[in-house]
Amino acid sequence: MAGGAVLALGDGSESFEPGFVDIVGSRVVAVGPAEDRPAGRPRRVIDAAGGIVLPGLVDAHTHLFQVAARGLGDGLGLAEWLRNHMIPLALELRRDEMVALTELGALHALRSGTVATVNHHYGGRREPEDVVAVAQAMERVGLAGAVARMMVGERTDAADVFDLPAANFAYSNAQEVELTEAAMAEKPAGSVSVWPGPANTAYCSDELLAAGAELARRHGVRWHAHAAEDAFAAEVTHRLRDGRRTLVLLDELGLLDADAVLAHAVWLDDAEVDLAALRRPHLVYNPLSNAYLGSGVMRLLELRDRGVPLAAGSDGCAVAGQDMFEVARVGALLQRVTAADAAAVSVGEMLRLITGGGAGALGTGTGVIAPGEPADLIVVDTSSLHHQPVNDPLASVGWFGTGLDVSAVIVGGDVVVENGTSVAVDEAEVRARGLEAARAVMARL
Repeated sequence: MAGGAVLALGDGSESFEPGFVDIVGSRVVAVGPAEDRPAGRPRRVIDAAGGIVLPGLVDAHTHLFQVAARGLGDGLGLAEWLRNHMIPLALELRRDEMVALTELGALHALRSGTVATVNHHYGGRREPEDVVAVAQAMERVGLAGAVARMMVGERTDAADVFDLPAANFAYSNAQEVELTEAAMAEKPAGSVSVWPGPANTAYCSDELLAAGAELARRHGVRWHAHAAEDAFAAEVTHRLRDGRRTLVLLDELGLLDADAVLAHAVWLDDAEVDLAALRRPHLVYNPLSNAYLGSGVMRLLELRDRGVPLAAGSDGCAVAGQDMFEVARVGALLQRVTAADAAAVSVGEMLRLITGGGAGALGTGTGVIAPGEPADLIVVDTSSLHHQPVNDPLASVGWFGTGLDVSAVIVGGDVVVENGTSVAVDEAEVRARGLEAARAVMARL
């Protein structure tokens, strides 16, 4: 890859303009200013002239099948939105439909510069074959990451308070563990792994939460769950868990550590911030969906200042789209306006959150362009009018970049998007199958 500005996004904010990145196999072997490029003719060159090269974006919390419900539920809070829209949709999905919708969501993500996701999947019956099919659908399109198989388990008092559909609780806790472990065993080696994914710390039982975390430890992967997403979820946890708040509960269960990747974590009190700093779970900031559902704003600045590992997520096409540039931009603005401080968080910090932060949550690297790091890169075309003039490449991608500007995507050394188009799949076919699946499930609902 040659030409354009290269933003390595390391701690030293290295940038090279014009720069180059050399890749051999699945790894970066050299990066720097164009004049320092080692001698020798590479087998293939991607011309990034007029663009900006940066690490691939990582969406650390999404639900790809939710593309079927794009735009539905406007004005609803979280519990009502889940009850009226998302859970009925998920329960109705057939395997071929969830595969088609996953491919459509994955294509949108890749075309927007996302190279990997934590896809928290709860469509259909969540049988091992379903989970493996969803993981393979992601791989087929070129998207890496993990499918966290949602584990719901036995109905709890909290589930009654949430008024969740009875059909959502199809399996016992033991069956959830058995089915998740089977999915982990049946998934062939590839760029997408399977994680345990307890649905929600608010309405899953202590037993199920502990079983999911233990399963992850046993297989050397991480686990993923919704946690303290809104005031209602935090209040229900506090009321029905003997006065314990979310992170206190997880800590007392022995589950709060670096293997935990917890989405949202909006409603944390001071003691929970202290616990997060001590135990260092990965907390995932979802500013777009939290704003859409009126859930609140994460205490990102305090968590950052305490050294808590942070990532960011879109939380799905239904409410937020798959554009991680928008996640970073809105996420920065929400923090600035909450703090009433324009210097509260920089655009560079937010870009690192959607690159290195997500890579850290997945455990796949540092999200920096450097020798030895995974070759997960994107090129942002800055020739469009909304970028001109490019006075500062970092500011240009951070404040004005969109997924529509992404012209090339490399995942694990493989070019999956070139000239703004997928080279891994036929985009027209993926779109047609995805739309057909969305229409079919909506017609049944």
